[in-house]
Amino acid sequence: MKDLDFFNPPDPLLVPDSSAYPAHTLGHRILRAATRQNLPEQPCMVFIGLDDFRPLMETRPAESGFVEQTEHLVGGADRIRQYFYELSVAEGFPLLADLGNMIPGQSPEDTQSALASVTSELLEQGHFPVWIGGRLDFLRGIFQGFSGRGPTDVSVVSARTHFQTGADAPAYSTVLRQLVEKDSSHLFNLSCLAFQSHWSEPEENALLEQMRFEQLRLGALRQHPERAEPLLRSSHLSAFSLSAVRWSDADGNPMGGPNGLWAHELCQLCHYAGANDLLRVAFFCDYQPLTNDQGTGAATLAQALWYLIEGFSQRCDDVPKINSRNFTRYTMALQGNHELVFIKSQKSGRWWLEVTLPVPKGSKRERALLVPCTYDDYLQASSDELPDRWWRIHQKYLL
Repeated sequence: MKDLDFFNPPDPLLVPDSSAYPAHTLGHRILRAATRQNLPEQPCMVFIGLDDFRPLMETRPAESGFVEQTEHLVGGADRIRQYFYELSVAEGFPLLADLGNMIPGQSPEDTQSALASVTSELLEQGHFPVWIGGRLDFLRGIFQGFSGRGPTDVSVVSARTHFQTGADAPAYSTVLRQLVEKDSSHLFNLSCLAFQSHWSEPEENALLEQMRFEQLRLGALRQHPERAEPLLRSSHLSAFSLSAVRWSDADGNPMGGPNGLWAHELCQLCHYAGANDLLRVAFFCDYQPLTNDQGTGAATLAQALWYLIEGFSQRCDDVPKINSRNFTRYTMALQGNHELVFIKSQKSGRWWLEVTLPVPKGSKRERALLVPCTYDDYLQASSDELPDRWWRIHQKYLL
């Protein structure tokens, strides 16, 4: 398939030419690129629309929470752009480009393959792809674009854990389980944030815990938002489902409910993600404009995108390096012959925990992994307690 067959330009009624926008806005600044060949050689953040709401192998479509695409007034990606392009450009923003909307494949599975191909090629060119629209189901296709790039960490902000195990469960409810079962060769860690317990089956939470994956439910996140930052800081791919936001802050959100994040809390999470030096791809999904759509869902995601870019613009190569003056090492001995090493960045004040991994058979060299953590983890170790994140990582290597 040629590039020209992959993408359609945005709807000009919703997203007019750059000359229609004031000079200080994103709409005036963003480069419109019809094909991947027209992207600049310089690495940039690339936005791609995805308007495919067809279920993947769905056995019970009525339970998926989504309506047929024929009821849409406009494409979700273009509706988000309508609000996004009106926002102002901030100092330090990176080079931005828009490829338009990827044309869905003949089947959802074809769309998955196209997602993997486009994501992989953009990563190979050094770009930062940002997918906008579609269902969370398509996370697998995007993730497959990381194939061959080593262990990959994924974080998902959603109202549900998407880890159901029943044979008749809708595809939307099993997408993360499918990711683990079918793509485990390069999936290292999975973090589920802002999920709501009343929508999660006990078996889902038990399975996530058994696999040592990270869980941060809505109540804990709202009480301690700083706990979300290390989970997002360790991710290479972050997905943000509009379902995580409460209905009062986001319409066009059939998988949401009366409880959830406030819009500004989603923006804070996106800022954390954008500032993560490891993040390579972002995915904003589950916005579905309908006849009664007032635009709050589109506007919320538009502003969340803005804060992702702001976080990206504030990256400072803040990854611990040997003998760097920008990092301070703290070593402490715990009872039980445990020695923990914490590292603090003097640039950002962020913390890491050095986890010594079990020595593989036939090897004499120890391996160490730097795990993002919080100051509270350091205080917990100071009280002679092993932090939970240390246990999770250490036990994951013993599975």
